Amino acid sequence: MLNETPKQAIATREAHEALLDLKHMVDEAATITHIAELESFREAIHSGESADARSALQMVVYRLKSQSFDAVLSRAREKLDTAASI
Repeated sequence: MLNETPKQAIATREAHEALLDLKHMVDEAATITHIAELESFREAIHSGESADARSALQMVVYRLKSQSFDAVLSRAREKLDTAASI
């Protein structure tokens, strides 16, 4: 049991780091989406098109469908599974 404690601590730290990477990507997506939301309301008030908001949302969709996002998500899952199994 004593030998497993350092392994679990390291695995848990790695899981935490992987989750922080995932959180960073999601936080970026949330920030861009929020900016697009504000832009959409501004354009709605001024009766205009919201091309900037649309392109920002398309960029978020692209990022969340990307292999990079999938890789970060998979890494977080794997690290959590490893930490939980020790």
